[in-house]
Amino acid sequence: MKSLKLVLLSLVVVFLLVVVLQNVPVFMEKKVFRLDLLVWKNETPPIPLSLYFVGFFVVGLLISFFGGLRERLKAKNEIKNHLETIHKLEEEIKVLKTLPGQKENTPSEQTENA
Repeated sequence: MKSLKLVLLSLVVVFLLVVVLQNVPVFMEKKVFRLDLLVWKNETPPIPLSLYFVGFFVVGLLISFFGGLRERLKAKNEIKNHLETIHKLEEEIKVLKTLPGQKENTPSEQTENA
């Protein structure tokens, strides 16, 4: 399975490399980003298109990271609570094992007495 993942990852990297190398002139083309609001207008200096791609990719990574942060923290707390419950139950088992043995009625004894 590891070798399959490695092969697939290699194919993806080669594909991305081919796409980027074939489109270097497009990625190096400089563009201006304009923001035209009703009360405010702004314009960036000419920036290569590749920086826009990288910038928006990083913004997307940050949005997905902070979007999943709440769920990760919730799962971490839930795991902590489950571990505490496990430790309490293990302690209870230890206490019950150290109690003097009590004779329990087994099904075979109940049928003999009947």
